[in-house]
Amino acid sequence: MSLRNAVAHRNLLYLLTLKELRTRYRKSVLGWTWSLLNPLSQMLIFSFLFLVVFKAEPPIGDPSGLQAFPLYFLAGLLPFQFFSISVTTAMGVVEGNASLIKKVSFPHEHLVWSVVLAQVITLLIEIAVLAIALLLAGSMVLPWLVVVLPLIGLLMLFTTGLALALSAANVFFRDINYLWGIAAQLLFYASPIIYTPDVIDIDALRWFTSWGPTGAFVRAFHEVLYDNRMPSPERWGLLVVYSVGLFAFGSWFFGRLSPKFAEEM
Repeated sequence: MSLRNAVAHRNLLYLLTLKELRTRYRKSVLGWTWSLLNPLSQMLIFSFLFLVVFKAEPPIGDPSGLQAFPLYFLAGLLPFQFFSISVTTAMGVVEGNASLIKKVSFPHEHLVWSVVLAQVITLLIEIAVLAIALLLAGSMVLPWLVVVLPLIGLLMLFTTGLALALSAANVFFRDINYLWGIAAQLLFYASPIIYTPDVIDIDALRWFTSWGPTGAFVRAFHEVLYDNRMPSPERWGLLVVYSVGLFAFGSWFFGRLSPKFAEEM
């Protein structure tokens, strides 16, 4: 589909995003509270393991001076969780809307975009709650929230690119869904969410945890939210390369396979 056609269907994108938001926690007693309870429960589990079982020292924010493992953990978990949940949900959204694809002509990528945009709203709410917690802990994070916005924008592009590629591939090769489950777990532990890169002795692995695709984003969010400092120009440049490159590939790959969706389904 051309860009003009996609823009012409922007109202459909709005409706699909609204539907995603409304149905996400439908028939759930706690509703949107689950978007906060899930990361909080993981924070409690890993904090217990990190602080009580392993008796490790929490990282010290530089230059914020903050020393609180739960906040360090959440600053890295929230962007990674946005990435992981968006891709996982988007992989099934094309197949789940098979009847719509067969009956109506529209930009199929809107199905993926609606998932990512709905998850962005969730991420913004979670970041706001984290900012309040950081303020209560003595960190003046408010000026740095401005820097978080372009980070979220780049992360959204990066996530959408992978979501487009995998959701298209999943229509033809159902094994992609299972492989992604394994890959998402590997990426979680390969990103410095529950540790800092300097604890790793192997140089190549330490570089990947700090400068790999997901690790680079996690470190950037740590630097802004937990350390209260600007990521280096090298990190910004790498994030732009990762985001624009993967988004361009995902859009191209999705566009090549999209015309065959109805036939395959």
